[in-house]
Amino acid sequence: MFAGASRVAVIVAGAYLVVFFAFASGVVNALIDGATVRSFIVPSRSVQTIGETVAITLMLFIGLGGAFLLHRAGRSTSAKSQKALLAGGFGIVAVAMLLGYLLVSIKL
Repeated sequence: MFAGASRVAVIVAGAYLVVFFAFASGVVNALIDGATVRSFIVPSRSVQTIGETVAITLMLFIGLGGAFLLHRAGRSTSAKSQKALLAGGFGIVAVAMLLGYLLVSIKL
């Protein structure tokens, strides 16, 4: 599928996204604060666990997938596929936002 340098570029870009999203979701805070907590989600705004960090990172990747579908919809030439990509992209972004709001409601 990918040859030579482009395969390396895809691997490096994927690793960069994983690291960037992990830092954006608070992995350092989870390592400092949530090291002694044994549950997946703690209903407190002052403590973040590794499980919450993983969940937030997955939500960011879900939202990225939706944004990618929206981008593909803008580049599509067929009206039928454009509508399908728009609906799918907005639906996936809505699912990511819903998961985020559910996590926040558990935390409060």
